[in-house]
Amino acid sequence: MLHALLDRFEAPKERVRDITHPIDYRTVGGPAAQDEFHRVLRDAERAEGIILEKEKLGRFTGEYARVRLADPNKLYTFLVRSPAGSLARAARTEIHKIIPEILHDPFFLQIEGEAFDAWRSNKSFLGYTVDQAASFVTLLQLTHGIVNLAGRDVDHRTFSRRIVKNSKALERCEARVAQLLRRRFPHFAYDDPREVLKANGIVRRAHLLQVKGPLQLSANGLKVDGTGQAFIGLPWQAVQKATLNHPVDYVLTIENPTSFWRFCTEIGGNYLALLTDGFPARDVLSGIVHLVKSARAVSDAPIYHWGDIDAGGLRIAAHLEDAIGQSVTLHEMTPALAMEFGTPLQSRVGLNKLKLRDGDVGSLATWLSSDEGRSLEQEELDPISPMSGIVS
Repeated sequence: MLHALLDRFEAPKERVRDITHPIDYRTVGGPAAQDEFHRVLRDAERAEGIILEKEKLGRFTGEYARVRLADPNKLYTFLVRSPAGSLARAARTEIHKIIPEILHDPFFLQIEGEAFDAWRSNKSFLGYTVDQAASFVTLLQLTHGIVNLAGRDVDHRTFSRRIVKNSKALERCEARVAQLLRRRFPHFAYDDPREVLKANGIVRRAHLLQVKGPLQLSANGLKVDGTGQAFIGLPWQAVQKATLNHPVDYVLTIENPTSFWRFCTEIGGNYLALLTDGFPARDVLSGIVHLVKSARAVSDAPIYHWGDIDAGGLRIAAHLEDAIGQSVTLHEMTPALAMEFGTPLQSRVGLNKLKLRDGDVGSLATWLSSDEGRSLEQEELDPISPMSGIVS
């Protein structure tokens, strides 16, 4: 109760009345507990930190009605508690000593300032209290490292070890890191922390771009002249040097591995198929964009995307559209299929942003946002060609 008085004193609110706290003896306990309770209160009053007040009935029962804050500084001393402002200032000094170069960036300086304002009011910031300032520093170091990450994608643990000498640090605070990244880059439409990290080059494992189509590649001892009846996986460097040896009828990006493998082995024709493998990592996405643009450079081949009918599947489609720079047509992603084979939608997170988009993505997001919306994993469906219903 005495600490609660100081908590209210430290709160950043204008006060026109004294700070008081009513006493509810139902929470105190029996006679022995009440005696100890009164002893502590009277000691605090003798220390001049508080004033004890009685109602008229209290003159006969010996009970107090409320406690009033008299002198915050003396109550701090009595409770052996440091003022929140002092703790916050000490934390700020230490933070500026550890990461001065990061705080040269106005964005990170703003975040540090918000943490200081919260801590001096005895509140937490991003879940960190003033006693966890060291963890807050780690958060800023990791986020700053991602913002300034250049070159190839890096796996979670290697990146974390390089930045803060702890391979598991990023995993422990990835949601907070993603929150700061979304704030730094407001155009991100991604809500899942892993998606945000992937979009910024932090991946769980090294990726190959799996592809089927008329690839032409001859570089650094690697030669490819078409992928045959199956598909191949190519590293990031090789994809960037690949071209197509003839135009294709269409391009299809596929979200999940099983559906990609089935499509490539069961569907014939002249096409370019590319696996996003969920939300595509930055290297995978750059390879997809390169090959899509290569295909579009020699013909006006339509671009399709086949994925799950849910918010995550639409976020992937939207991310591809943004990276490629043009709209994609959704394949086997219709309300009719979801109504026939789907299940109740588990989450609508992110759909409000997606339904503002033009084209198929916006239309399906609008339907998913309605009471009729249902989800469908693409593995439920057998693969069919996007061109199967088109008469030439």
